[in-house]
Amino acid sequence: MAFNTSKDLGKIVIYEVFTRAYGGFNAVKKDLERIKALGVDVIWFMPIHPVGIKNRKGTLGSPYAIMDYRSLDPALGSVEDFKTLIRSIHEMKMKAMMDTVFNHMSSDSVLTISHPEWFMRDKNGNPTRKVPDWSDIVDFDFSNFDLGSYLIDTLKFWISEFDIDGFRCDVAGLVPITFWNRARAELSNTKDLIWLSESKDPYLYQAFDITYDYDSYDILKEYFNGKVPLSNYTSNFEYQKKIFDDYAKLRFLENHDQDRIAHIVPKEKLRAWTAMLVAQKGALLLYNGQEYALEEKPDIFNEYHFDFSKGDKDFHEFVKTLLTLRKDMDVMRDGKMDVLKNDLPESTISILRTLDGKLFLYIGNFEKSSRKITLDFDGKFSNTYIHAYEHIKQTPYTFYINKDGKAIFDVDDYLFLSAYRG
Repeated sequence: MAFNTSKDLGKIVIYEVFTRAYGGFNAVKKDLERIKALGVDVIWFMPIHPVGIKNRKGTLGSPYAIMDYRSLDPALGSVEDFKTLIRSIHEMKMKAMMDTVFNHMSSDSVLTISHPEWFMRDKNGNPTRKVPDWSDIVDFDFSNFDLGSYLIDTLKFWISEFDIDGFRCDVAGLVPITFWNRARAELSNTKDLIWLSESKDPYLYQAFDITYDYDSYDILKEYFNGKVPLSNYTSNFEYQKKIFDDYAKLRFLENHDQDRIAHIVPKEKLRAWTAMLVAQKGALLLYNGQEYALEEKPDIFNEYHFDFSKGDKDFHEFVKTLLTLRKDMDVMRDGKMDVLKNDLPESTISILRTLDGKLFLYIGNFEKSSRKITLDFDGKFSNTYIHAYEHIKQTPYTFYINKDGKAIFDVDDYLFLSAYRG
């Protein structure tokens, strides 16, 4: 992590808000109490700026094809509406994070007109992009020092005028690390900012506090698509522990670029997968509507509106319970994380967290039927009874670890256990 990254950032819960689909700033403000009660620490706003018209995809266009970094989309509300929203977030002891899209702008942005020299050119001298499919945008050319100055001044603008607390930086790996280091250094005296990189590249920890856990998620996605076994996903955690153990990863099961997790996994296993997410070490991301088990992926190019009334309210309360447990139990927030070996590695994930004599154990069974699952505690415990508590069922749960460090569990969907060993 960056040299001055707070360790607390590895524990936060971030809630991603698609303001246009919410119905604007005032609609988000009305929902703040629910979001806060859910257990959220930081609200991340997807881009809230005017969207380009030229080469627009869909009827409303992608919010990531920005026309003007220093303006708000009037369809979302007024400047005062947004300021009021940020004040309300702060009054509820949450933080506000903005999406920062500095790899590119819309093809008809204000900067393509006022500073055409700041953009990449093809061999014919026309504005171009690194990713051909992104036909609604053109990329910046960061060899121009003045471009970096303008972008950093833009960040300062949102901090000084709106009291923004951090930036989620879109496709950060496509922007030179020299720029991000310069930006962090120049903004270091403004306030304690949160820097989140939408990238899994380790070198970005020079400038960022948190990076996306795409190195794990990409494997999980391949598992969901039937391309790799589940054990490929769990074994990646051991790799991460060797490389990233002191670094903050953003753990997630969905975001605006990915399908809804409720659409991917069987309904009867959604709670097991969600509990698995919360059991992991790192910052957590929820995409608005995930907590209601919504299955439809929001359309970011056309008219789309959330209808949380159609969501699963019981599942909402389940997510709230999980996040409350995580905040209340320091072993879940701060404990060392080990992925335990088990005898059904292609259908089971077992995660152990330990801290100062406390333990937390998650076992997820992703088969349709109940299974007897043997866990190997790998010398951490042996020849002992563990008198634990199952937090979701709210019942005592005792299990025996034999002299070889193994224990057998009957698991329907998942277990969510904690115990104190003294």
